[in-house]
Amino acid sequence: MTSIQPESFDLIVVGTGLEESLIAASAARSGKTVLHLDQADSYGSAWSSLNMDQFLVWADQTSSSTATPPVQEPTGLQESANITAADAAGADLLRVPVTHEQAQTYSNTQLHQQPVALGSSREFSLDLAGKVVFCASDTIETMLSFGVQNYLEFKLLQGSYIYTDGKLASVPASRAAIFRDRTLGPMDKRLLTRFLMQLGNSPQDNIFPQAAPNQPLVTLLRSQGLSLLMRQFIMYAVAMADSDQESLITDAPSPSQLQPTQASSQLQPPVVDRHASAAAPQDSASASIMSSNAPAAATAGLQPSTSSSAASPASATAAAAAEHQLAADIPAAAASASTSGMMTVEQGVQALRQYLSSVGRHGPSSGAFLTLMYGCAELPQAFCRVAAVHGAVYMLRQPIDSLLLDHKTHHCRGIQTDTGQVVRCSALAGSAAALHNLLRLSQPALLTKQQPASSAPAKRISKAICILDGPIKEGESQLLIIIPPNTPLLQNPHAIRAIQLGPAAAVCPGNRHLLYLSTPSTAATAAEDLSDAVSALVHTETMFASTSTRDRTPSPSVANANTSEQRQRSAHDCPEALLVAFFNQQCQQENDDDQALPSNVVCCLPPDGSIDVDSAVKHAKQAFGKLFPDAESAFDTPAAGNNDDESDDEALDALGDALQSLGSN
Repeated sequence: MTSIQPESFDLIVVGTGLEESLIAASAARSGKTVLHLDQADSYGSAWSSLNMDQFLVWADQTSSSTATPPVQEPTGLQESANITAADAAGADLLRVPVTHEQAQTYSNTQLHQQPVALGSSREFSLDLAGKVVFCASDTIETMLSFGVQNYLEFKLLQGSYIYTDGKLASVPASRAAIFRDRTLGPMDKRLLTRFLMQLGNSPQDNIFPQAAPNQPLVTLLRSQGLSLLMRQFIMYAVAMADSDQESLITDAPSPSQLQPTQASSQLQPPVVDRHASAAAPQDSASASIMSSNAPAAATAGLQPSTSSSAASPASATAAAAAEHQLAADIPAAAASASTSGMMTVEQGVQALRQYLSSVGRHGPSSGAFLTLMYGCAELPQAFCRVAAVHGAVYMLRQPIDSLLLDHKTHHCRGIQTDTGQVVRCSALAGSAAALHNLLRLSQPALLTKQQPASSAPAKRISKAICILDGPIKEGESQLLIIIPPNTPLLQNPHAIRAIQLGPAAAVCPGNRHLLYLSTPSTAATAAEDLSDAVSALVHTETMFASTSTRDRTPSPSVANANTSEQRQRSAHDCPEALLVAFFNQQCQQENDDDQALPSNVVCCLPPDGSIDVDSAVKHAKQAFGKLFPDAESAFDTPAAGNNDDESDDEALDALGDALQSLGSN
């Protein structure tokens, strides 16, 4: 294998995930010498996009992984026969083995597949991350700063829906859409319009004077008189809260108890007309509150909410007053929103403002989200290209055997490759998987070779990737579906987010669509967390009934829903799943591991549970500042070669023109 030259760099980066690639690009642009390595033969690491052949190999490799391999004890540098005395001169170094990334990141993969031809392997681009990008976000600003928009193409999500009462309800897109939506009652329409206009028009620091910043968001929404359905729209489809906000602040019934469930209700795919025609275009003169490419008119089969449309103005006013009193009576301890998973007013307003600033960014009817064409791996690869242009050295298919640490200062002094070559560095950035052993070993343990300190159980995300024989809603290739927490019959403790992508995004053959589902893990496997949700959105009975490897008995609601009449209706109303893969992914949080690392080492986190990539961009910026506090950050510096007379707004407008063209295709 070719040796690495030179043998000393300012920064060595291990792994080509998004955070690693951002740090490498920023360091290279600031004049640092950078070596960027990955043991895989393609870019992306935990952000990879795989063709079908690669995906099946990956699924097999991660099917039995427990994601908790034993920690190897560090050994003295002198014990390695491949390192000469000259390499160790003047330093007492320790060698910390580097682990295999897939074994650290993924586990419990279960694959269900129908015996049908899926299509050409090369036409698939299956994302391990499954993310979208807000149209107005730190990610967009960072792309413009680095100039990576020249390497990327996007599509707009065409619709946004929330799963409620066994149906898909469109998230209202504008003032006109709110008042045309048949799922909303007159009072809900007025209250929702008033709330969102107040949010969009009020000063940042005085939006809701009656609400404290650390008060739970749900109490503010209740005080505004918003119904349960409206609160779900705002908390889960717009602010993207994970946990059941209603049950966290009080012992009040959960949404599954509050929503009426008819005696005949059974778990089944949503009742939608896949061939329904879109409504008339939205009036561009209407004040845009939220914006989307979703049809403004209600989908056939969606009925008005009995809890909102049937209520009289007097009863609605009384209910609003009662809820306002309930919010006022919540103890201060609960209002502080210290409970894990609670979204505060401050957090909620920030999330709502980002959503509102993203809608309509690329046209009066455009939605809040973009998806990358060809898969999420295009994003880290674009930053790798920027780093290479500025002199970074890249080597794929280059395994790392170990990290080399100074015994006295605890600094990382370099790496040792699998061939025994030592490459020195002043700083190192690596994926959480590559740094697994280093993270598990406290610094005192490194010095004394004691047993590693115990650590708390790692956080996990449950994910599913589905290949469908068509779209969930005809005419909408890219869409977002939110299943609120504790949805009746599903009983999901956390919100479930589903992103559908189609051939227009160049991620699958023309007769296929992809569906990505994600939720925080609560069960032992991802299949237990998500199989009911998959069955609620698409037709899966044939697949699961014929799959002997499924280690879980279907819930009674699923079993009872399998009548011939329902099977026939599902076959017409929703697509069929041809392949479903469930898997768990480790998910470290910010600051979990910072104190355990040497001062010149940063840990790049895998994709988190959020729907977008902003958290990765934010953490990469912080990590670069830690490694090179005196260097000029490329995150805030316009890319070289940009026209100095062109403002960011003009650049965004140009990007918007391209996106509008792509969205209309």
